[in-house]
Amino acid sequence: MMRLLLLSAVAFSLGFSAEAGDPLSYTVDSEQDRTEESFIPRYAVAGGYISWTSDADFSNGSGSLSQWEAGIQGNAPILTRDNYRLTAGIQYRYNSLNFTGAPLPLGNMDFDLHRVDLPFNFWADLNSRWKLWLRLQPGWYSDFDNVGSDDFILTTLALLSYRWSDTTRVAFGGYYSRDLGEPRLLPAIGFIFEPDPQWSIALTFPRAEVAYAPNRDWFIAARVFLSGAGWNITDPAGGPNDVDLDYKSMRVGLGVERRLSGAWWAYLDAGAQLGQEISIEDAPYTFEQDLDSSAFVTGGVKLRF
Repeated sequence: MMRLLLLSAVAFSLGFSAEAGDPLSYTVDSEQDRTEESFIPRYAVAGGYISWTSDADFSNGSGSLSQWEAGIQGNAPILTRDNYRLTAGIQYRYNSLNFTGAPLPLGNMDFDLHRVDLPFNFWADLNSRWKLWLRLQPGWYSDFDNVGSDDFILTTLALLSYRWSDTTRVAFGGYYSRDLGEPRLLPAIGFIFEPDPQWSIALTFPRAEVAYAPNRDWFIAARVFLSGAGWNITDPAGGPNDVDLDYKSMRVGLGVERRLSGAWWAYLDAGAQLGQEISIEDAPYTFEQDLDSSAFVTGGVKLRF
């Protein structure tokens, strides 16, 4: 099921979450030279959120999964020059997964899962049309029962963006990430069209977004994007070795943001999670289950400059 969703997203979209780690949406907002007339807000350099998801039944009728998530992140400049800059940051995400009557080995287990990332970003303006973005992000994805080398993953990104015209930009490259479940190398391809200062249409793998800013204090966006995460955990079946717990989904939702004061914004997102899948990898047994659709609500604050 998830392979079909991934291929569909690639075909549909050419191209921070709590949301699937889309490198292109991040690049577009952070690297562009916006004019003062643009109403679309800039990339958030810091923020925090909490996300709740309704119960999702297993598709085979045995058991359900409920979950919630919270996170905080911040970035700061280390080196800034006229045509390049280097930033560093820290991100923390907590996930609570609660299983009821699920197939073994999960049963009625609860999981407290953690993710800590230390992103380093380098941006360079190669000329008036070409820009480069490189990212190295060491991270730990674990239940923190037994922290070892298997908990570690290095997320990497190399991306070039090209301003095709005053209203259109394209980007291409690749990145290695665990944001969509198991670690994988993914294409980074995208198309961003801004016909006027209040509208933006972004088809950037693994998301598609249509955004509208009626004025400088409000921002509304409809989104479709792949989501998920993976963690190295103690084997729930009691085995001697750790295993990987992977979760994947596709989110369809609507988000609204409101400027609170200065650079601070509040936001609320809501919608549905489709094509959900939970699996355990690197275990002496096979466990892979599909889940029915569920609803989600996410709220938080962002700091934009």
